[in-house]
Amino acid sequence: MTTRLIGGRYLLGEPLGSGGMGSVWRAHDQQLDRVVALKRAHPGVDDPDGRRLRREARTGARLHDPHVVTIFDVVTDGDEHWLVLEYLPSRSLDELGKLPPDQVARIGGQIASALQAVHAAGIIHRDLKPANILVTADGTAKLADFGISRRLWAEATLTDSSTVGTPAHLAPEVANGNEPTTASDVFSLGAVLYTALEGHSPFGDDPNPLAVLRRAARGELEPLRRGGELTPLITRMLAVEPADRPSVAEVVNELGGTAAAPVNRRRRRWVIPAAAAGVAVVAVLAVLIGRAVSGPSEPSAAPTTAVAGPVGDPLTADPCALIDAASLSKFGEATLEPAYGNFDRCDVVVNGSGGQQVDVRAELDEADNELPQGAVEKLTGNLNKVVRGRAGDGDCERVLVLSDGTHVVVEARHTDGSGMDVCAMAEAVTQKAIGVMKAGPIPRRAQPLPAASLAHLDACTLLDNQALELIPAVDAKHPDTSFGGWSCGWESTTSDLSVDVRFDRDQPLDASDGRPATMSGRSAFVSSEDDGPGTCAVLIVFRQYADTVELVTVIARGPGTQTSLCGLATKLGQAVATKLPKA
Repeated sequence: MTTRLIGGRYLLGEPLGSGGMGSVWRAHDQQLDRVVALKRAHPGVDDPDGRRLRREARTGARLHDPHVVTIFDVVTDGDEHWLVLEYLPSRSLDELGKLPPDQVARIGGQIASALQAVHAAGIIHRDLKPANILVTADGTAKLADFGISRRLWAEATLTDSSTVGTPAHLAPEVANGNEPTTASDVFSLGAVLYTALEGHSPFGDDPNPLAVLRRAARGELEPLRRGGELTPLITRMLAVEPADRPSVAEVVNELGGTAAAPVNRRRRRWVIPAAAAGVAVVAVLAVLIGRAVSGPSEPSAAPTTAVAGPVGDPLTADPCALIDAASLSKFGEATLEPAYGNFDRCDVVVNGSGGQQVDVRAELDEADNELPQGAVEKLTGNLNKVVRGRAGDGDCERVLVLSDGTHVVVEARHTDGSGMDVCAMAEAVTQKAIGVMKAGPIPRRAQPLPAASLAHLDACTLLDNQALELIPAVDAKHPDTSFGGWSCGWESTTSDLSVDVRFDRDQPLDASDGRPATMSGRSAFVSSEDDGPGTCAVLIVFRQYADTVELVTVIARGPGTQTSLCGLATKLGQAVATKLPKA
């Protein structure tokens, strides 16, 4: 079935999963050259003329919300009917296991906002469950009308005339045969958040859906033990009497306040691969201001005091000297992030009201990268000019061109929510950076990078010609390099296949970051679409500090199946691992 063309337009790919009512495949829209998801009802489902799918499409077409999966179309292929949906590289909430309260609050706030839009359109969702909530790598959550559940008891969906929904998350009044209401959806969302915290339904973990249904009908709830500050809200959402539950607007307000607070979940990289055309934006999180990568006992390399030109030695130039958290505090709670991502950047995370979050970065970049379109301000001394790019889709960019050709890229981008003034934030950092460059060269790092850090390596030396032969017709002599030599990319001359090797910093990894592997004695993780569709990444742990790891990430991108891309990334990752010095 992998070569089927649905409706003369959609090339069917691999199956993504199966829920109670239908199955979902990845597909390629040949007309618009984009990846989509296709849903088809199970053969045993009574929908011979596609009325159910068309009704789902009409319902979804009424919704325009960033946290609702978009429905594009319905197509007929022979006697089959297919729903065309937004393709979202993600995992369903039930695949993520138990989550900490702060992460549950952020996901819950987004889904509550989506549910508010659903209700405003006059729609009752009726089947809120973890399998219908998709979460991307950057923490974006979207409400879907289809599920990718892998747990039998969570998939058992009742569809007779008296009951609609999943027993594990049904409101008591619905379990007793009453028609669902908006209050029923609020209960189901509370049950979903309970499940994300506890790992099982508020009605217990009995694998028999009928036993769960009986408990739901009687309103027999187990106490919430891991809810932390969310406990009062979720308890009210799970009230047996619908009138005692908060409205969805109240849930949005309360979860928005919780989501905006500093949290301590895993940071995710906001990376710019050397050979990639776009920017992969990922959620970042607050840590203690001024925290450095190295611990107090870590030996450090001796700093270089002499500075030639406006930048000097990349090892000692401090990108954090170009960005000031205090200048961004008027926009929200601003927290400096000096020790994640590659070594050429520094970020401030700004948390606004209602769960909004913006990442503002200052990054040192190579001179040959393209400048944005926008107003140009001519300057003298260490600065040649400043290019102020136009506001984009939730982001705004400025580029300072230094006298030696190096670029200082300043970008503010929404990582959660929308509506904050990203250009004002980018301009605040730009003015700080202009002031620093007018005063002299970029200041040196207050705490030198550790002597054994990846920062002392050249990423281009980690793949030799023999390893690069795995990429057909590769241009091995002209790699794309980055500032400091901290990332390197190679491309095929006959196809769109390419590979990047880049350095990174993050919190310690676990199985949620990919399939665990061992490469030359080092811990590694293989992650499909870690860098977006059509990619596979291998994350190799180089060195661990107190609460940070240095990583070498090897990314294969281009045409071919996910299996072939991950096979290539794994082979190249193994070659890189053998080149790494002992940590």
